[in-house]
Amino acid sequence: MKPRSYQLAIAIAVAIFIGLLTTSFSTSKALPRSAARTADNTYYYFYTADEDTFQAYSNVPTEIVRLQTIYGVPVDQNQFGGTLVAQGFGNNLHPHQTWPLVYMYAHF
Repeated sequence: MKPRSYQLAIAIAVAIFIGLLTTSFSTSKALPRSAARTADNTYYYFYTADEDTFQAYSNVPTEIVRLQTIYGVPVDQNQFGGTLVAQGFGNNLHPHQTWPLVYMYAHF
């Protein structure tokens, strides 16, 4: 090969390397939103579990913060080792005509 063809081969190899390097780190599609993220935007009517009195109309993360402030202990939707403190309903009918959609447990 002649020296000119070496320079051309090196230039092509560098161009291919740069092309592969820049396209391998770019995304062509937006990532889909997770189901958990959309569930955070669903609002419920929360009632206390023991007295069945209305507490708040809010989404789950906001209700967790509110209940943790009231009880001073961790609150989540995990029933294991927890005490039922609130129930979230999809409507505000009283007496409730449906089962709760969300259960909130405090871990004392």
